Amino acid sequence: MLGILRCNLLGIFDKFGEYYDLTYRETMNYKKDCDILENVFKVFKRKPKSILDLGCGTGSHALILAKRGYSVAGIDISKVMIEKANAKAGKEKVKIDFHVQDMRRMKLDREFDCAISMFGALGFVYLYKGLVDTLSGLKQYLNKGGLFIFEFWNIGGVRASPYQRWMEAKNQQVTLYRLSESSFDHLTDIMTLDMKFIIVHKDKLVESFKEKFKMRCYTLAEMWQYLESNGFKLVAAYDWDVEDREKLKKPGRETFRILAVAERT
Repeated sequence: MLGILRCNLLGIFDKFGEYYDLTYRETMNYKKDCDILENVFKVFKRKPKSILDLGCGTGSHALILAKRGYSVAGIDISKVMIEKANAKAGKEKVKIDFHVQDMRRMKLDREFDCAISMFGALGFVYLYKGLVDTLSGLKQYLNKGGLFIFEFWNIGGVRASPYQRWMEAKNQQVTLYRLSESSFDHLTDIMTLDMKFIIVHKDKLVESFKEKFKMRCYTLAEMWQYLESNGFKLVAAYDWDVEDREKLKKPGRETFRILAVAERT
């Protein structure tokens, strides 16, 4: 079944990217994420100077890490996302190398001490070949012994399909409404996300649009195997669902979001 699928990521998030920061402004705690990343560095006795952010989005994690003194580069396949990331870095007068690139075919001009991929970004590469290409490419740019810290979605934590969520977010200009529905295919382990957006300004419709994404979910054992087969060793996994995730608790069987730590061998 997987052999006949095509993983086309071109144009993904270009429309959603315009409202990405607004959508997650109340639910994402980027500072806390970066605090935890630095704690993981300490746990594994690492002092990285350079960090590569795969699927960096609008650069929120990269910006915080750069302000803390790390040399940071970020790649994302969405041109809109990278434009916003560059604008944020320029406003803060922070130097970050952002690139519009597909993580499956990354081409960089330097190596890094550490790599991250947050908010499940790795899952958008939902075919095995794409995951292999991503890991083998990353291995070229990650120094030996360097850590790859990334979030993935665990099959054991997938909710019954279809699962719907409704959310509202606003700033001084507009109010955004989003209805999302997820469905999970147990034959392919691929989750399909259908999102409908309505943007309103002073009770008047600004625009409405739809986005559809596919994401691959894994078991922890599967992820361990894929990493081992492609030049990495899984050294830790943490529960990323819980509020007190800074305590670095082990994930349970029904944990949905897992933060994995792998070492480049």
